[in-house]
Parts: sequence; structure tokens; C-alpha cells
Amino acid sequence: MRIDSENGDDHGRWLAAVTWCGSNDDEQKRHEQRSLSLKCLRSVVIFVVIFGYEDPLTATFLSKFLSGDPKLLKVLKLDGAELDNIPKHVFKLFHLKYLNLKGTRVKIIPKSIGKLQNLELINLTRTNVTELPVEILKLRKLRSLLIGGLGDYSNEYAIWGCKCPLGIGKLICLENLTNIEADSDKIVREIGNLMQLQRLWITKLRRENGKELLSSLLRLTNLQELVISCIEEDETLDLQHSISPKLEFLTSLRLKGRLERVPQWVTSLQSLRTLRLDNSRLREDENVIGSLGHLSNLITLTLRCAYEGETICFKVGGFQKLQRLELVQLTRLKWVRVEEESMPSLRNLQLIGCKLMQELPTGIQNLTGLQFLGFFDMSDELMHKVQIWITSLFLGQSIFLFLLPFASVVQVGRVK
Repeated sequence: MRIDSENGDDHGRWLAAVTWCGSNDDEQKRHEQRSLSLKCLRSVVIFVVIFGYEDPLTATFLSKFLSGDPKLLKVLKLDGAELDNIPKHVFKLFHLKYLNLKGTRVKIIPKSIGKLQNLELINLTRTNVTELPVEILKLRKLRSLLIGGLGDYSNEYAIWGCKCPLGIGKLICLENLTNIEADSDKIVREIGNLMQLQRLWITKLRRENGKELLSSLLRLTNLQELVISCIEEDETLDLQHSISPKLEFLTSLRLKGRLERVPQWVTSLQSLRTLRLDNSRLREDENVIGSLGHLSNLITLTLRCAYEGETICFKVGGFQKLQRLELVQLTRLKWVRVEEESMPSLRNLQLIGCKLMQELPTGIQNLTGLQFLGFFDMSDELMHKVQIWITSLFLGQSIFLFLLPFASVVQVGRVK
């Protein structure tokens, strides 16, 4: 193990980078000699690398390290460490503000977590934690609670989340809350108390709780990123009510679940830059593209299993700032039409798994700024036409063409 310490800033903070690069036997001999210096540490980031490949950081090693009594430690980042449990020494770090256990095998957060009352961030993404103890509610300074990951769920459709205890609404300093399970209407209602939230990912939402969620969103006026996922594939996201959250700062929105129509409040999100609709199964008569085309700042649009019509038409004047468009697994789609002066800023267009399409998008020549065009997992007939079309359309330009059995990708750059 090597410990490098240097004076950090004008306030005299210390930074320690800890690298396990020797045997545990060597380190045990030096442990007592360095215990005094460990007491001065403010931040520890563990890099687990030996000769260019990763080596497991074990709970035993971490416990020995923390037994050096680094009482003033504020940052502990253990990404990818082979930990099944959080060493008990961690819960003695009263000054700890940042605890990152991302990618570990931790399954249970013990009640002792309530002792770390100065914590501002907990990262439990890609762990096996499926439920948080009620003691988490003692962490009133918490700003970021990042959860959800690798748990063994019977329902693989829903975005993996984590159950939070009733009372989560008491953590009023929260700004980032990811993958909280909406397992009751009370939890959904309490989310409305977290008025400092800027990022919210909520999963396993039931149809009957849609209206309650909209009521909570009315109060979350600082939201910038929102992800809503329903509990199972055939569940409907009931987000079309007279309640219309303003969300004037929202820049990113993902809806995963069936929609009867595009919610009216979504079409009024003028700050929205990224929109992804998953499994929405919207009907052709719902004018999906027309309703979204007026989002004046939209840059990226992804429709994945989101539309069940045979035709999509991008009309004149729509999507003025759109730069990236992905049409994915629209299994009934046959035709795409692009009218003049539609999507004038489009740079990247990808069609993936739309196997009933046999013709190139009509009016594709109107996309004069297109730089990347991808066809993946499309019909053989369409792929053949793509290859013929490429040469005739891009005369006078340099073309980078990649042809695979299932894909054609065209990257275009003008000849200087």
C-alpha cells in the first residue's frame, strides 16, 4: 500500500490517495507506524490495481486500514471493491460526508448508518441493496441518495430500484434521488416534500398512483432530470390529468411504460433537451410527432417501442433544434417522411429494429446537415437499397461507410 499525502488548498485540507500495490504481509508490518498519519486524512479514494489489472479489495484489508483511526475522514470512495458487507469501522467515521459503494456486492445497509449524520452523499448504484433501513431518515444533511442496481428481482421489466422507508419526505435537503420504488401511494406523496430535488428517478409506479405523482411533481419546481418507470410491461403510466406540473427547469425526461397519449404537460416543457419514450405503444391517431415537434429546445429524441403506427411524418417547421433522432424497435412502422424545413439541425439519425420498413425515409435529402446515418437490424430489402442510395446521394462529399450483416452506418463529411 502506498499513501501519498499533500497539502490540498489554502485551508490546509489533506488529500490521500491509497493504492494497494503490495502484499498484505508487508502492509501489516507498517500499519502501526502509519496510524498517526491516518488520523489526519480527510479523503480516501481506493484504486485497486496491480500490474495493470484489477485485484480485489477485501473487507479484511479495508478494516485494517480503517483501524488506523482516521477520525476526520470525509470522503470514502470504494468503487468496485469486493465487499459483501460494510466494515463496522466505517460507522465510526462521524465526519464522513461522501460514501461511495458503487459496484460492490453489499446487500444490506445496517442500522448503524444512522450514526453518520454528516453524510451528504451515498452511492449504492450497481449493488445488491434492495431496501433501506428506517435509520436512513436520521441523515438530515443528505443531498444525494443514489440507489438501484443488481438485485435479484422477479420483475425484470422495471428499472431496478430500492425500497425506502416511510418518512423519506423528511430528508428535505435531498437534491438527487435515483431509483426509488413507488411501492405505496404514501411514498409517492412524500416525494412532494423534497422540494430541493433536481434529479428524480422513480420506478415500479402503478397506474393508480399516477395522479398522486403529478401532485407531487407540482411542488418539485427545481427538477432538471426526471425518470418515471412503471411496475410491469403491461402497466399504464397514468400521467394524463388536469394536474399539470410546470417543471420549467426540466431538461431531461424519460418515461418507461404504456401511455394512452402524450401527456399535455410534457408538450409544454420548453426547457426540455432530451426526451426518451420507452414502451409507450402510442397509436398513430395520437399525433405523437406533431405534439412533440413544438418542443423548442429539444436536442435528442428517442422513441423505443413507443409508437404503433405505420407512418411517421416530420412536418414543416417541427423540431427546429433537434440534433439526434433514434427510432428503435417500432415494429409496425413502414414509412418515414421528412418534409422540407423539418429538423433543420439534425446531425444524427438512427433507425434500429424497424423491420417492416422496406423503403428509405422519404425526403431524407431535406436533412442537409446530417452527419451520421445508421441502419441497424433492419430488413434485407431496405439494407440493399441503402447501399445503392449512398453512392448516388453523396457525390462530392467524403463518405465513411461501414457495412455489416445487420447494419449500415454512413458518416458524412464535406470535401475541403
